Amino acid sequence: MTAAGVGTQDPHVVRLWARILIGIAVLALPSGAVRDRYRLEHLAEVHALGGNQQIRYAAGALTSAWTLRRALLEEWDVTIAPSQYSKPLLCRLNLHHHWKLQYNPAGERYKRCTRCGKDHMGDRPSAGNEHPLPFF
Repeated sequence: MTAAGVGTQDPHVVRLWARILIGIAVLALPSGAVRDRYRLEHLAEVHALGGNQQIRYAAGALTSAWTLRRALLEEWDVTIAPSQYSKPLLCRLNLHHHWKLQYNPAGERYKRCTRCGKDHMGDRPSAGNEHPLPFF
């Protein structure tokens, strides 16, 4: 090694402290393939950086490890039905809708609720003094 090369480091070599910090960061992640994947991804990112940037990146990976763990453990499965009903309460109870005039492909007008998507069936024809609810 020449005098000019003393103290210089190849930018493609991952520093020891960066490896240690990344190793600690991935310990917070779920074990198995997920942990191995993120360890390799972090090391690949650090590999392209030089000197102090490697330490900064590794420290950032360490500080965000718990957030990443929470996101991985709370991953939403699209095959499971949603636990929260998507329609607003007043629409579900059929008490109040926000009707908007729409047109079908044939050009006919109809009303659709902008909140729940329900189509308005039109007003029922009334025969004068009929009560809207039948009495038994």
